[in-house]
Amino acid sequence: MEFPTFYSYFLYTKNWAYIMMFIVLPLYVAYWNLVLYPAKKKNKK
Repeated sequence: MEFPTFYSYFLYTKNWAYIMMFIVLPLYVAYWNLVLYPAKKKNKK
């Protein structure tokens, strides 16, 4: 009884981790680029 519940919980957390990684990572990179290299974007303009 415990194993199916734990397995389903593990799959759910694993999927949630992948979703968060694909959502947070690009946002984090974009935020870092905007904060650390604002001059690069202004020069490209």
